This record gives sequence, C-alpha cells and structure tokens, in this order.
Amino acid sequence: MPTYIIVTLAIAMGALGNFFIKIGSKALPTTALSAENVLKIATNIPLILGIVCLFASFPFYSMTMQRMNLGVAFPLVQNVTFAVLLVLSYFFLRESLTLINFLGIVLIMVGLVLAAR
Repeated sequence: MPTYIIVTLAIAMGALGNFFIKIGSKALPTTALSAENVLKIATNIPLILGIVCLFASFPFYSMTMQRMNLGVAFPLVQNVTFAVLLVLSYFFLRESLTLINFLGIVLIMVGLVLAAR
C-alpha cells in the first residue's frame, strides 16, 4: 500500500475517532462512576465508534512511523488531524472557526511543507 494512503487513513481514522468521542462525551454523566453510569458509557454508540476508530488508526499510524522520518511523520499526522478536526467541528458541531484558527491551519500546513523538505 502506498505511504500516502497509509498516512491518509491514519489521519482520517484518528480524526473520526476524536470526533465521535466528542459527540459521545456530550451524553456522558458528569457525576461519579456508578453501575448506572458505567452502563451509559458502555452503551454510548458514538463513544464506542470513537474508540473503534482510534484503535483502527493505530496500525496505519504505526506503518506511517515505520516508513517516514519521525520528525516529519509525527507532526504531519498530528497537525493534519488537528486541522481536519477544526473543519469537522465547524461544519458538524457548529463550533467556531475564527480567522485566527484558519490562519493557524494555514501556518501549520506551510510549516509541514517546509519541514518535509
């Protein structure tokens, strides 16, 4: 499998995992753990999907680390995942995306291009 596909899958699965955990966490109890609260957590479908996505991202993340220099692979996966999450949260969770956020994403992408050279 080509490296760019592996990196894309690591980013996509990691972003989706965090996105679903955010959605699922809205329904989690904020009180202490009890049998009832554990049941709510264990039956929270978005939370379960998030955990599954994060677990599914690990093999792709591991292969990315195997194929690329750590100094490029780590910031690439982490920062692009961050950018994807900002966009997902803006469109689907109605969270704010300010001009400063957008400029930050642009600067991250420019930095990644420079770091990869």
